Amino acid sequence: MTLAVVLSLVAAVCFGTASVLQHHGANQVRRRFPLNPGLLIDVARQRLWLLGIVAEVAGVALHMVAVNLGALSVVQPLLTVGLVVALPLQAVLGHPVSRRALLAAALTVTGLAVFLAVQPTVESRDPQSIRDWLPGLLLVAMAATVALGAACARRDRTRSLGLGAAAGTVFALSAALVKTWGDILGEGGIPALVTSWELWTALGCGLMGALLSQAAFQSGPLGGPLAAMMVIDPVIGVSLGTIVFGESFATGLLAGVQAAGLALTLAGVWLLATGEQRLAAATDAHRELRHDGELPGSRVSPKSPVQQNLERASRPKLPG
Repeated sequence: MTLAVVLSLVAAVCFGTASVLQHHGANQVRRRFPLNPGLLIDVARQRLWLLGIVAEVAGVALHMVAVNLGALSVVQPLLTVGLVVALPLQAVLGHPVSRRALLAAALTVTGLAVFLAVQPTVESRDPQSIRDWLPGLLLVAMAATVALGAACARRDRTRSLGLGAAAGTVFALSAALVKTWGDILGEGGIPALVTSWELWTALGCGLMGALLSQAAFQSGPLGGPLAAMMVIDPVIGVSLGTIVFGESFATGLLAGVQAAGLALTLAGVWLLATGEQRLAAATDAHRELRHDGELPGSRVSPKSPVQQNLERASRPKLPG
């Protein structure tokens, strides 16, 4: 279990790094309607976005090993550390980190520490057929439908939250399906894995999650969609761990302590999300005010050297 925790934390660092780089890349291309595959083609031409893909691939590889070594209900909550990692990286890109964000990060880390401190050794059962998956699949379908409905019904920053929540939902299902790959390989080898529905469904969920996350990153500031993703992912992951894999939690007084730890983590993530939304709204209002009252000859504040270098690096080179 210790190795699974370490691998999950390193994977979270990779995912946090990937999110910042992909958010930057997604905002360098023209906006498209959510779920338009052309978005992936556009962002694939951005160097920083591709660097983010490298970080994400590393995170996925580590995450695959972690979910096969440890309990889903432990591994998924640890991924929220990626949101904390994204804060200093955002600062490098020229986005200030507020006290509210630091408080949110402290709550997230503290909640995770409490959750893991009282988590007993968990044994997972192997789902024997798709019937064992049906309740979990129904839960995922309902959560994704609600999130996508909210995203398609609104055009403000609520859309980014809905898309982020939908991405987190399908990513959690993908992780749960990946957890079964080790047992399938052990029983029937590569032929059994290649012909299993768990493999192709997990890959499809991963592709759908990537498309949803890029659309979310285009729809608003990073904190909102990333926080929504990080909130729903552990909730769905813990639920699937209980419903599909029969994973248990602490009992008695320790159960209350563990629930409090998870609540602290989710509160920290949500605090950061709402803080990012307010900061973005205030920034937009300030820009509109400056634009309306701008005098002839006035100049826009220069960008930092880091931002200039990143933007130059993200522009594709023209042939010739």
